[in-house]
Amino acid sequence: MYQIKRESVKSRLDWRYIITLLAIASVFLGSTLVKLDVSFFSLYPLRFFGFVGFFVIVLSRKKWADPFLEGFYKFSLFFLILGLVSILWAPNTDLAIKEFGILQTGIALCWLVTRYIDTEEKVEVLIKIWIVGAIFINLIGLYEVTHQQYLINTDIGEKIERLANRVGFLAPRSIFINQNNYAFFNSLTALVLFGKLMKRYRPLIWYAINALSLLLSLYILISSYSRAAISSFSIGVIFFVIFSFLTPNTYKSNILKLGLLLIVTFIGVIVVNDSLLDAMINKLYLVVEKNEVTTDDARINIYTKSINYALDNMGFGMGPGSSLYPLEGIPPHNFFLQILVEYGVVILLGILFILFKSFNRIGRYQNVIANALPAILRSSILVFPLMAVGPSSIMGEGIFWLWLGFIVVYGSISYRKTQNIIKEATQKHEVLPSNLNSSVLQPK
Repeated sequence: MYQIKRESVKSRLDWRYIITLLAIASVFLGSTLVKLDVSFFSLYPLRFFGFVGFFVIVLSRKKWADPFLEGFYKFSLFFLILGLVSILWAPNTDLAIKEFGILQTGIALCWLVTRYIDTEEKVEVLIKIWIVGAIFINLIGLYEVTHQQYLINTDIGEKIERLANRVGFLAPRSIFINQNNYAFFNSLTALVLFGKLMKRYRPLIWYAINALSLLLSLYILISSYSRAAISSFSIGVIFFVIFSFLTPNTYKSNILKLGLLLIVTFIGVIVVNDSLLDAMINKLYLVVEKNEVTTDDARINIYTKSINYALDNMGFGMGPGSSLYPLEGIPPHNFFLQILVEYGVVILLGILFILFKSFNRIGRYQNVIANALPAILRSSILVFPLMAVGPSSIMGEGIFWLWLGFIVVYGSISYRKTQNIIKEATQKHEVLPSNLNSSVLQPK
C-alpha cells in the first residue's frame, strides 16, 4: 500500500506533468497579455512551454499508451516536418517562419496533453484549469462589455469602429485579436463546461465555479454576436441531448431538470422584468442583423479563390502562411481550407481521420459508462467545422490545440477503459451490453 501511494505522489510531482499543466494554463494568457518581442517573433508563455515541451516529448523514451496515440504523434511529427521544409517554397519566407512557429507551438501542446494527461484523474485537473482560465478571460470580456472599452488590445480599427456604430456597441475581444476568435473560444468552452456540469460532482464548490464560468461564457458568447459560434454551441447542445438519450446513463434526469429550469426562468423573467428579455432578444437580433448587412458574397469569393489556388497546385501544400497569398493578405476564414492550401490534401485527410477516430473512440466509452463528458466532446467534434469558419484563423489559438489534444487523449483513455471493462466482464462470464462485442477488444 505504501509503495502504491509513493508511486501516486511521484506521478503527481512528475516535472513533465507539471510542465504540461503550466502549458495548459498558459493557453489562457494568450499571446498578447504577456509577451516579449524578440527580433521577428514574439515570445509568450504558451510558445515558451511549447518550445520546452517539444524537446520533452522528442527526447522522451516513454512509450505511448496505445497505437492510436503513437500514430497521432507520428502524423503530427510529419505535419511539423512538412511545415518546416515547405518554408523553402512558401510565397513569403518571413511569414512562413512566423506561421511555422505557431504550428510548432500548437503541436507541442497537443503532444504534452496526449502524453501526460493520460488518466481520468488528470483530465479532471485539465478541466479545472479550463474552468478557472475561462473565468479569467471572460471577466476581462465582461469589463469590456459593461465599460464599452477594450482593456488589453486597445486599438480600434476603422472596421471595428464602423461595426460598433452600426450595431450600437463594441463586441468584447479580451485577450484575442478580434471578437470572432473570442467567440470561437467561448463556443468551445461553453460546450465543454456545459457537458461537465450535466452530472453533479464534488466538491460542490467546483461545481458552482463551473456553473459560474459557463454563465460567463454564454453571456460573452452572445455579446460577441458571432453567428457561427452561437449556432455551433446551439447545435452542439442538440447533438448532446440526442447522444445522451440514445445511450444508457444516469444524467438524463438532469437534462430534463435543466430544461424545466430554463422554462421557469424564461417565464419568470417575462413576469418580473421583461426589459431583461428585451435586452437579450436585441443582442440575438444583432447576430442576424450584422450578417444581413454584410453580404456572404465576400466569404464565397474567399473560398472560391482558396480552392482554385489549391487546385492549381494539385493539392500540394504551398507552405505556412501561403493561404494569404491568393487573397492579398486576407485569411481564408476556414480551418480546413487553410490546411488544404498551406499543407496539402494529405495533412487535411489526416486531420479529418483523427477527428473521426476520436469521435468513434469516445463513442465506445459512452456506450458503457454513464458520463456526460463523452457526449459533449462528440458533439463538439461534429460542430467544429461550423465553429471554425467564424474566426479568420484558429491556427494561433491555443484553445484549439488544447481541444484537439484533449479529444485525442480522451478517445485513448476512453478506448482503453472500455477494453478493461469488457475484459473484466468476459473474465467474470458476465453478459456484455448488446452494443458491444468482442471486436472492440482488438487494438484500433
